[in-house]
Amino acid sequence: MDKKEKKFILVADDVKLFQIFVKQTLTSKNYELIFVEKGREVLDTVMKKDVDLLILDVELPDMSGLEVLRNIRKLTKDMQSVVQLKELPVIMVTAYPREEIRKEAELLGIVRFLGKPVDKKELKKLVEDVLSGSYQGIKKRKLILCVDSEPRVQKFYKGVLGGKNWDVITSSNGIEALEAVEFKNPDLIITELNLPQMDGVEFLQTLKESGQNIPVIVVSSVSEKEGSEKVKDLGIKKYLSKPFQLDELRESIGEILNQKEVVSDE
Repeated sequence: MDKKEKKFILVADDVKLFQIFVKQTLTSKNYELIFVEKGREVLDTVMKKDVDLLILDVELPDMSGLEVLRNIRKLTKDMQSVVQLKELPVIMVTAYPREEIRKEAELLGIVRFLGKPVDKKELKKLVEDVLSGSYQGIKKRKLILCVDSEPRVQKFYKGVLGGKNWDVITSSNGIEALEAVEFKNPDLIITELNLPQMDGVEFLQTLKESGQNIPVIVVSSVSEKEGSEKVKDLGIKKYLSKPFQLDELRESIGEILNQKEVVSDE
């Protein structure tokens, strides 16, 4: 294997002992290891080099590992209009594993979340599998963004839709929702039309103009006849008026997300 065929592994961790551990574990003629200690250095390296794998610590001196990961995913997404980039495989490591961080990291498509001290054999096998293309990774759970100004409705959505198949995040208005789309990349949006600051119609228009191709279900206090007219050219998958049938909403979500999964797998 010549130098051009080597796989580049970027390791972001400011703990020298962990750097030594990785160097001893992954030293191979097939890999070239690059060590950095700050989040900004990660982003700079990813921009300049064709990195094949990132091993990323949750805590870095200048920014969190999650912030680094969000920026990398955003960069990939922003470049799609120019060049088709594969999603960079990321293994996250931490000495202080927390469930909420693990869940968000998984939503951002990491390969694995490892607690320190990391098992040497596990890391070596994981890296080999990822770089050879034989590792399938974590099956990414679908993320639903629910937009409604009422806290009780937000709580209801989290309670009845969150579970083993879907994760749910909420926003109170269109501005918050656009921010969530930018940084969380949801698979489906459920939105009310009556929203403060930026209403649902304006939110959906902005979403369409930005080129986001995220399926949308409207669940609104605005009647279907009136509301459907307002959103008829905005690519809505389903319109439900409040009070709605929960089973109908669940069925619509399942159909839309399953269809999206089939299309993306082709």
